[in-house]
Amino acid sequence: MDPRDLIVQEEFDRQAERWFRREISTQERAILEQIAQLAQISPDDRVLDVACGTGLVSFVLAPYAREVVGIDISPGMLAKAREIRHRSKVRNVRFVLGEAEHMPFKDGEFDVVVCRLAIHHFPQPERELHEMVRVLKAGGRLVISDTVSSEDAREARLHNALERLRDPSHARMLAPTELIQLTERAGVRVQESLLQQRDRTYDEWMNVINDPIRTENLKIVMEELARAGVGAGLNLRIENGQLWLTHTLAFIKAIK
Repeated sequence: MDPRDLIVQEEFDRQAERWFRREISTQERAILEQIAQLAQISPDDRVLDVACGTGLVSFVLAPYAREVVGIDISPGMLAKAREIRHRSKVRNVRFVLGEAEHMPFKDGEFDVVVCRLAIHHFPQPERELHEMVRVLKAGGRLVISDTVSSEDAREARLHNALERLRDPSHARMLAPTELIQLTERAGVRVQESLLQQRDRTYDEWMNVINDPIRTENLKIVMEELARAGVGAGLNLRIENGQLWLTHTLAFIKAIK
């Protein structure tokens, strides 16, 4: 396994329990509903959820599909996903251990491919995007949802540095235009794209990290940036004594 993949696997294995236990916010439910709406799944569709984690997207899409397959590099995340499947008795979802850039599926095997909050973990996302398109049948739908950076290069550089200090598995958040361009270069036609803002407290953002030292030190840095008026592409601010940030989420629907 590539050393970079080991970092991702180790980080998410460590985070798995907190991802499993966390409650889904109203904002997050709206995001999941947006993905389902864009995917336009029919009862006969086979759906692939790339970098599925604990299966959050898989379980949301399962009622609409014939089958949902989730793939992830983290055994810890998949163990929690299978636990949820067993507990909820969902029959049409299964999970596969594997790397997103080398998936064990045939060409054109799926009607719909979705990928949520994973592109920024891929050092060369064009590889994973090409692989997603490979396993998508002609006329199939690709739905990408990911946090994105500012179009301003300096803001994006600082933003990504802060994200990597939070989570070493982070590679790079792309600017919206770059994400659209990479998606189309993979061999699909972007049909729809939109952006949404997500406001969150620092504590919520750091909740799944489970590293008190990392959490404390990064908070000091980001509070000082906020006090100095540096938004860092995140609109960093202190409101009523609490540190806030804003992520921008991109949603892309493409047709093969």
